[in-house]
Formats: sequence, structure tokens, C-alpha cells
Amino acid sequence: MVLGRSCRAAVVAAVGFAVLALTPAVASAACPKGAQCGTLTVPLDHSGQTPGTIGLAYAKVPATGTRTGTIVLLSGGPGQSAVPLTTPVASLLKPLRSNYDIVTVDQRGTGASGAVDCKFNGTDDVAACATKLGDKRAFWNTPETAKDLEDLRLALGVDKLTLLGVSYGTKVASEYARRYPASTAALVLDSPVPVDGLDGYDQLRELGTPRVLKEVCYPGPCSATVSDPDAALTAAAERLQKGAISGPLVSKTGRVRTARVSEAALYGAISASDLSPSLRAGLPAAIASLADGDAAPLLHLDALEPSSGGDVDDINTARLLATSCIESRLPWAPDSAIATRKDAVQAFVAERQDAFAPFSPKTVLEQSVVGLCENWPPTPRPEGVAYLGPDVPVLVLSGRADLRTPLEDARRTAAQYPNAQVLAVPGVGHSVLTSDFSGCALKGTVAFLHGQTVAKCSRTSFGAQLQSLSAPFVPASITDLRPTVVSGLPGRTFSAVSLTLGGVGYDAAFALLPSRLPGLRAGYVRVTRAKLELHGVEWIRGVRISGAFSDRGTGTLTVSGPSAAAGTLTYTSKGVTGTLGGVPVHAAR
Repeated sequence: MVLGRSCRAAVVAAVGFAVLALTPAVASAACPKGAQCGTLTVPLDHSGQTPGTIGLAYAKVPATGTRTGTIVLLSGGPGQSAVPLTTPVASLLKPLRSNYDIVTVDQRGTGASGAVDCKFNGTDDVAACATKLGDKRAFWNTPETAKDLEDLRLALGVDKLTLLGVSYGTKVASEYARRYPASTAALVLDSPVPVDGLDGYDQLRELGTPRVLKEVCYPGPCSATVSDPDAALTAAAERLQKGAISGPLVSKTGRVRTARVSEAALYGAISASDLSPSLRAGLPAAIASLADGDAAPLLHLDALEPSSGGDVDDINTARLLATSCIESRLPWAPDSAIATRKDAVQAFVAERQDAFAPFSPKTVLEQSVVGLCENWPPTPRPEGVAYLGPDVPVLVLSGRADLRTPLEDARRTAAQYPNAQVLAVPGVGHSVLTSDFSGCALKGTVAFLHGQTVAKCSRTSFGAQLQSLSAPFVPASITDLRPTVVSGLPGRTFSAVSLTLGGVGYDAAFALLPSRLPGLRAGYVRVTRAKLELHGVEWIRGVRISGAFSDRGTGTLTVSGPSAAAGTLTYTSKGVTGTLGGVPVHAAR
């Protein structure tokens, strides 16, 4: 099973960082409404040794009142353009607009700043992309990008910049602050990437995965049915290393086909989960099912959201590869001969057999930068900066569910600065400001930039609780259910119906209306604002449910299937009545 990713999406997933999760308001060539746009000519090589220039596109939304500072947004990727995001960014930062100019910039090699388009349909295209870049590939890097920012600051005529970096953009912000501390007013590092090297091995995920699985599962329905999510992950990975598990993949029209879940598919789902609340919420229980040999719940998550992993349409592949292949921590030096790199990978794995546990090294490295960059032409590593940062105000924003830049490493980033604080946001994954609908991260950012105390985020707030929904474990067989209301098979059937309704309601909570949703093992659900219809929906093997509910929670269901005690159940405001297998059923609500 492949979790719905194209080759280009796989490239972005392999690099491990994300685009800023906002919808562009304008095409890349247009100037956003209310903004002042320009193109600044900067050197290809700021040292002057290699001739050439680049046009650096930027947009500025002026402060609505007296300006006291300038915020520059640095988007992620590497390779995401930012000028098309000017309007949604200015809207997001509305509480700061009265005193701050908001500036977006297409970093070199992105958007309207000298981008080179590379066709990418697989790893065989990597070398061709490097050839198309030519001499530019040595300068599509973080140090040159930071130097571009200093040129932009001078062109804007401001004394200092407040840098708001997201994902890879935090590496640019950190680089700038170390090179130009006197020109840095403050840093807001949202989902920080290590300044001392990109995570080429995907080892940062291993830091956060056990904690994140536990926090997603607890509190919530998952916690009552999955006792140890990390142990379940180990069991599932070990089982999949022996061979893929087959199961039903149900479409939104109810069509069922058999699909297979491999170790790579499970790892890919975990990797994508910090960009998808619905995928994340269902993972611990789905992993527990895999450990029991049941692939249906993970396949169901794929059917609900086949494109998990973020929108990659505005990522420039050439910039992404050029930066990642020379700035990532890899088993070889970036200027080493290509012929030596396979041996370097084998030596690395031989020394670290357990480094990626519970997953095999092969599974992790195949989805990392290692496989992509093996054929990138030898290119010198750019000059580095000091590990420790300057004494400037720093706010680190970290989603507690972020795996690609986990809280554990965010704290390491904060420790590099004398004047830094960490704001950990419950229930949020990667790219905090754009995915935290509790509002805590934005409030903290505003308070920080106004010189006020940054309040901790509450785990019990309404927004945090919504972000912390988790799905329960669903047994595959009706024999694994306890009877409720009545004894025997009718009671187990009633339990199966209750689990089915709970699962359907859980899926509907994440859906846009109107929607069609797949059943777990068969059938489909149609959801509107007024009604919820079940068409042969199967959550427990051999127990199929059809019928409809009104928006008041009243309706009638027909239960059938080879494992069920067949019958009809009617739901009213007072309770449930009906018969299952000829046995009367009555339950109060």
C-alpha cells in the first residue's frame, strides 16, 4: 500500500520538512492586494568569486499604525515561495499589524526569485536536476539565503528584522541571527530545524514517537483500549518485517479491494501524521490493530485521507534537493565521489543496526534524503555558523505532536540561545501557527513580540481537547466483544452496532459537509447537516448496518450479516428499542 503520494510528494516527505499550511491568495507573479512589491538584485555568490545575480522577489504590507518593527516571514521546504502567502500571513498576524510591517520573500530558487524548474518522476531525475541547475546548485543554500536577507534589510531601510521562520525557514532565521546579531530584533522559530544540519537520517522522529503516540492516545477513547501505544508499535513493526498484512481498502462509494500494509507504509503513515490531525488521531489504535494482524484500520485512514503529507505544489524541487543534499547529515561528505556513497551507507547501517528501532534501517533510509541524494553531484558543503546563538529574544513554538521537528529537539534549539523560551502546544503537529486552532500559539507570539509574558498552553482548553481526539481500538471479530444490554450473540451484536456508530461519528467529526465516507470493512456513509445515512457499513467483520439518523440523533437501523444477530433498532430521544436475533432489546440513553 502506498499512502496516496506522488513522486514529488515523496521527495518532500523524504526531506522531512513541510510547507507553510496556508492557501495562497494570489498567483506567484501577482502583487498581493494592499502590499508593496519589489525585486531586489542580489549576488549569486556573495563572496564575489562566482559571477551572476538573482532577482529576489518580496512583498511588504505596511503597518496600519506607527511602525515599531519589521517581521519577515521565512517559509519552509526548502523550496516554498512566500510572496503568494502574503495576504493569509498578514491576516494571521492581524494582532501585530498596527506596529509591524509584514514582509514576505521568495527565497532564492523559489517562486519569482530565480527558480529553476526540474521535472521529477523518481530518483533517476535527481542528477538531471543538478545538471539543469549548473553552477547555481552550490549557492542554493542557507548561508547565501541569510545573506540575501541582510541585503533585503538594507534595501528596506530598517535597522533590525524580526524573523518568523517556519520549519526550514527557522534554519535561515537562525543562520541570519548568528551572522548578523546586531541586525536581529527577535526570532520566532516555529517547528525549528537544527541549525547544525538537516535531519538526513530521519532520526529526530525516533526522539518524539513514543511520547507522541502516548499523548495522542491519552486522554481519549484510545486510552481505554490501548494500554501501551509504544509497545504496540514495536509489535506491529516486527510483525510487518516478516511480511505485509492484507486487508480491505474501502472507497467512499463502498467499493472494496484488497490492499497490503507494509512496514514502509506504516512508517510513511507515522511520518505524515504530524501534518494531519485525523490521521494522527487514528494511528495509535490502528497500530494496535496491526500488531493483532488486522490491517483494516490503517487502510481506513488512508481511504479517509489519501493525500496526507501536505500540499507540495508550491515546493521547488531544485531548491529542495540542492539545499538538502549538501546541508543534511548524511553518511558521506557532500563533496565526496558518488561511487563511494553506497559503501558509506552500508558502513553507517552496520554500525547502527538499532538506531531506527522499531523500524529497520532499510525502511527508514529509503524514505529519507539518503536515497535521494546518493546521485547528487559532489558539491562543497557551505560554510557553517556557530552552534550557539546570540543574545536576542527567541520564542520557540513546538507542537507536542510534531515528529519531524519534535519537542525534544526544539528544547535543544532553545538551549542554544541565552534568552529563549519554548511554548509547547498540545495536540498540534508541524507548523504550529497555521495548525493551532486553540489560538494559544498566536497569543503567545503576540505577547512575546509586545514584550509581555508568554502564557503556557492549556491541555484542557476546548481547542486543545478538539485537537486531542483519539480513536478507540476496534476488534476485528464479534467474538472479541463483550455483550451489552442483553446476553449472548444479540448482546455482542448490540456492542458491534455501538462501536460502528462511534466510529462513523468519529469520522464524521473530521469531515467537511456534505461528505461520503468509507466504512471500515465495507459500505459507505453519507453525511449532510440534516442526516447521516449508513449503507451496508461494516465495522466488525460480518456485521453490516444500514439506516439513517436525523441531526437530532433519532433514526432506525437494520442489522444484518453472517456474524450478526439480525434485526432492527430504533433510536429515540429516550433510548433504543428493537430486536436482535429475535431477542427484544431496550436501552435507555
